[in-house]
Order: sequence, then C-alpha cells, then structure tokens
Amino acid sequence: MNWEAIGAVGEMVGAIAVIATLIYLAIQIKASARAARSAAVTDATNAMQEFYSGLGNNAQTSELFLEGMANPESMSRQSQFQFLMLVHSAFLAFQRSFFLAQEGTLDVGLRDSIGTSILTVNRMPGMQFYWRQRKSYFQPEFIKWVEGLLSREPVLDMDVYRSASSTQPE
Repeated sequence: MNWEAIGAVGEMVGAIAVIATLIYLAIQIKASARAARSAAVTDATNAMQEFYSGLGNNAQTSELFLEGMANPESMSRQSQFQFLMLVHSAFLAFQRSFFLAQEGTLDVGLRDSIGTSILTVNRMPGMQFYWRQRKSYFQPEFIKWVEGLLSREPVLDMDVYRSASSTQPE
C-alpha cells in the first residue's frame, strides 16, 4: 500500500468537500439575503399600508389629519398632540425605510416611492408644524434626506390636500 497515494487522494477528497461546502454556503447566503430584502419590502409597505388604512377607515382620524395638515395652529392642544403622534408614526416608518435602503436591504426606488408621501404635504402648514417640533427625534442622515424632500416642489395631484384648507364645500 502506498501511503503517499492514499494521502494525496484524501487531500483531494477534502479539497472537493471544502469547495462543495463553500458553494453550498454561497447559495444559502444568497437565499438569506433575498429573504431579508423581501422581508424589508413587506415591512416597509405594511407600515405605510397600516398608516393609510388607519386614516381611511376612521373618519375622526382622517378629519384630524386633514385639519392638522391645513391649519394646526387653530387646533386644540389635545388635537395638536394627536396630530403630531399620528404623523410621527408615519415618519418612524419613513425612517425605517430610509435606513433599510442605506443598508442595501430595501431598494432605494421603493424608499423614494414611499417618501413621495412627504412631497404631497411638504409645503402644508401641518408638515412644517410637525417637522419643526419633531425633527430632533431622528438621525442626522434621515433629517438631511427629509429636508431635501421638504425643499423640493410639492406633488400637486392630491386635490384633497388643496381643498383641506378650504372651508367651502366641494
């Protein structure tokens, strides 16, 4: 028996096993990354869906939001607080999407699509009222991103926001 030949065969089998293990691990890591991205998309869209559903399914919440966006200074202190907390819940979801996109877990396009919501209200008094009071609660990178959105031209295709400040019936 040639021990050198047996040793060489053993080394070759070991090398093949290591290569097979590395290929398997690469496949698993790729699948895990895909699952993480999928979960991030689901999380980001669910957070905004819940926010919008809450607005759409509750007349009192919808009224609070529209009045808060149009004229927060005329609201009672309690209503202002409720408005701030309502908008803050959306901004926490925006911030989560922002950081997931920065990490590469969430597509930047989806983050920006979600951020378009800010552009529909970026010049409204309620948005300015909210941001002035709550921006210090966020991370500097997110603040910079939001302020970039606040400085852009607003999206004007949301008629409901234009009429929110009007007391005349439509």
